[in-house]
Amino acid sequence: MQFHLNRKVVLTAAIAMASQVSYVQAAGYGINEQSASYLGTGFAGRASNAIDASISATNPAGISFLKGEQASVGVDVILEGGSFEGEREGSPAPTGNTKTDDFQQTSFVPFGYYVIPVDEKLTVGLAGYAPYGIHLDYEDGWAGEWLGGKTLVEVMNLQGTVSYKFRDDVSVGFGLIASHVKGELTSKPFGAVNTKMDGDDTILAWNVGAIWNVTEATTVGASYHSKLDFNLSGDLTKSGAQTGTEKVELNLVMPEKVMFSATHRLDDQWTVMADATWTRWSRFEEFNVVNSSGASVNYVPMNWKDTWALSLGTSYQLDENWLLRAGYMFDQAPVNNDNRTVRAPDANRNWFTFGANLKTSENMNIDFAYAYVKLQDGKISESKAVGPAGGVDPSYGTVVGEYKSSSHIFGVQLNYLF
Repeated sequence: MQFHLNRKVVLTAAIAMASQVSYVQAAGYGINEQSASYLGTGFAGRASNAIDASISATNPAGISFLKGEQASVGVDVILEGGSFEGEREGSPAPTGNTKTDDFQQTSFVPFGYYVIPVDEKLTVGLAGYAPYGIHLDYEDGWAGEWLGGKTLVEVMNLQGTVSYKFRDDVSVGFGLIASHVKGELTSKPFGAVNTKMDGDDTILAWNVGAIWNVTEATTVGASYHSKLDFNLSGDLTKSGAQTGTEKVELNLVMPEKVMFSATHRLDDQWTVMADATWTRWSRFEEFNVVNSSGASVNYVPMNWKDTWALSLGTSYQLDENWLLRAGYMFDQAPVNNDNRTVRAPDANRNWFTFGANLKTSENMNIDFAYAYVKLQDGKISESKAVGPAGGVDPSYGTVVGEYKSSSHIFGVQLNYLF
């Protein structure tokens, strides 16, 4: 069966899908799920292996090595999970539920990419994807509701990309990004009083990359992604025993990162890939929501550390229609038992991934992917910080316990060559 797709329909669908994002936590607040094809190899080779238009998000130079005008549209689905078992020690007396499950919500991460060559050297593209985000929603009455209920941070990038081939084996690329963030924080600090803080912001950012085909079989790539320095403005709303609304602001930095990738084709069937990504999470020092007078109304010290994500992957050309993939990634967390919080119950994680690509026609192929992600168990002992000056509020008590979590991720992606 032959398929024909209209360019405007594909492009509109890609942008629309990428703007309807529900997020799940990756290491830190990062999101890797920007492609089903790279998910299949544990994201190994994502900055060197130009297999489809989704390389726009990881290395803008990669679009120079794609064949013709093409689009990639897809979605990754992360199933709910996560469990906490513990209690609140000290005042106030009620401990809350000692066991809380599935606070990480089932989330959809759509993405869309469109690439068109201008001539033999210049290629341009448009992309929509999610680089950062988190969606936690604890059940009412859980042991840490005084510190946090819902934590939602949504970041969506709309990127224009240009790539130039200096030689047949070398290209560089640049992406100009409009990045939009929306945040929502809820908690129940004093009995029957509920607080909700929300806000948003839009800024410009950029990324840059290069790819070199060292030999016919070996390709290396590197890319740099600028930090996202947001200043969210919105409202703090109280409901229940107390009511009222006031204007608040939150400075939020999503950090820069650097990717290094290599791809090597062993023969006509086997290809191996590797990737190392460094993220400067030490920029993320705090959640500090302030009101119009500059006073802190909600403060959470983060004090994260820089991280590395290391991955290895492979693909096997089974026949003319089926390509099989597998990969592994170690994803280092920016937190440990000393600075874990209810708004970032993160831990080092191991990714085990599998994928396949089905060629359905000369113009179209479909990627399928699955990942099992296991987080290391992590302990928490968090008290309510009173503000940047230091100290804690003993009236909140201390949440102590242990987090356990794993995730199942499914991805699908349609690639079409015009």
